[in-house]
Amino acid sequence: MAQRHLEELSRRECLALLDQAQVGRIVYHDDVGPAAVPVNYAMADDEIVFRVEGGVKRLAMAQPVLAFEVDHIEEDQRSGWSVLARGVGEEVEIELVPDLLREMHGHIPTPWADGVHNVWLRLTPHTLTGRRLSDPAPAVS
Repeated sequence: MAQRHLEELSRRECLALLDQAQVGRIVYHDDVGPAAVPVNYAMADDEIVFRVEGGVKRLAMAQPVLAFEVDHIEEDQRSGWSVLARGVGEEVEIELVPDLLREMHGHIPTPWADGVHNVWLRLTPHTLTGRRLSDPAPAVS
């Protein structure tokens, strides 16, 4: 199979791809070092929103910089895309959740794990970068 060209994505393309997916990984530091934990999420304007019971993801919001990564891979086609958001996180005060819900695009984050996930968190990206493996590069003669 021919190799594909690696294409850098614009901020607008990154946001559109984030809007299409529902599962990503929040990246933070814990007692052992870097951690990347999957969460389901939704977009509220340009912000990434997810819900937790509490615990380390809630504590991670106090870190000065967090990352959030989402990708989509088509292994049989050897294609896909990846978006990396870096920014600050915060807990959403419960009285602000109704306003946040009105800003969401299409769906709300519904945790897959059992439990009471009534802590709403958001990550506001300062930088958004993305890459996509595009159509195969033309053969060189």
